[in-house]
Amino acid sequence: MEKMSRVAVKILGISATPVKGGNCDTLVKEGLQAANEVGKVIGDEVQIEFVTLADKKITMCRHCQWCIEHRQPCKIKDDAIWIWEKVIESDGLILGAPTWSFNVCPLVTILASRMRYWGFFTRQLHNKVVGCITLGFFGWGLEQALDQMENMTKPVMLPVARGWAITSTAAFGQRPEYLEHGVLDDKAGIHRARLVGIRVVEVARMIKYATTAGITLPNEYALTVTGGRWDDTREKEWVRGVWRDKDKPFRKSTSEVGDK
Repeated sequence: MEKMSRVAVKILGISATPVKGGNCDTLVKEGLQAANEVGKVIGDEVQIEFVTLADKKITMCRHCQWCIEHRQPCKIKDDAIWIWEKVIESDGLILGAPTWSFNVCPLVTILASRMRYWGFFTRQLHNKVVGCITLGFFGWGLEQALDQMENMTKPVMLPVARGWAITSTAAFGQRPEYLEHGVLDDKAGIHRARLVGIRVVEVARMIKYATTAGITLPNEYALTVTGGRWDDTREKEWVRGVWRDKDKPFRKSTSEVGDK
């Protein structure tokens, strides 16, 4: 059987936490390190990059519809723009965020709110492999947080793995106190984070190899998350908050006529 050519992939790790150098940063880096080790073993190049949101300015989406109306990335010029550009350039993403009060840290949802342009009008995030990681002090709400992270990415990307860890002695049935070395002392949690990194590399390599070999869907099925096509929108115009066909007259709805 003919030997497969090497497939180099780039894996990006994003730690959505306000605590720089803390447990979430550490856990995401563990996943990236495992991904890097896989590349060395299989002889392929696995490039890794780490980004923490702790020192970044990420503004919440204002839902002004500017990105939709102009078919361009968000007009708010902050760190969210180049971060999403890095996601697009990567083949796989390890996305980490801490669990706060049974919910995922708001930073990750704020970042996700800023990907509307790429999700609605392009396929640049289509089949982007994602592994989700979370951690918490007591270990409560971790599954809910992971569900939230996967639900945010699922419509446009491809979640393939999840990992979690805790940072207190609650893991050992003791009165909760911070572990001496933080999340590094949760050996099972570190193992799960590493498995996420390995899985992201595995699936990202397969998808890139298939795409390079032309094993993709026919163009008529290459749709955006909304079921539309990028080229089709050039034949449309923005009318009252909705893209409509240019060659069809706009008709007011019954409710709009009744309001007059």
